[in-house]
Amino acid sequence: RTVKKLRKNDLSQVAESASYGGSIYAIVVDDGFVYVGGAARTVSKLNKSDLSQVAESASYGGSIQAMVTDNEFVYVGGGGTQTVKKLSKSDLSQVAESASYGGSIQAIAADNEFVYVGGWVTRTVKKLRKNDLSQVAESADYGGSIQAIATDNEFGYVGGGAAQTVKKLRKSDLSQ
Repeated sequence: RTVKKLRKNDLSQVAESASYGGSIYAIVVDDGFVYVGGAARTVSKLNKSDLSQVAESASYGGSIQAMVTDNEFVYVGGGGTQTVKKLSKSDLSQVAESASYGGSIQAIAADNEFVYVGGWVTRTVKKLRKNDLSQVAESADYGGSIQAIATDNEFGYVGGGAAQTVKKLRKSDLSQ
């Protein structure tokens, strides 16, 4: 229920945050801050140096399962609302929200223009425009819950539960 900062060379503890208020399911880091989400249904922005809290978002509406950042925003997804919310990094205020994914969002990735989300129930990857989080493409059924997404310059890589495979999708249209 806390974030611990560890030295990479020997894994000794350097700092520890105050209690987040619930289990932590997602952490992302940028140059100066650590962003934490989970069962407490909010995103906490912590100073990277000492893990003191700087800001906290309004409630997501359910547990936060996945997060990704870019230079200006934090994108979060999870259960409850089953949407992607775009939060300003400066104060964690909500800037945009996608339509419902159709199930709990378990994985999220981003490139310069788009956010890619996957999860349970719909078992597809949805490609959303970063500016307004509108949907531009949807993949075929993965064959099970999606629990991980990563991207490179041309492809998305998707993995999960029942299918127990990694599928490679073209980022342009989410086809195999």
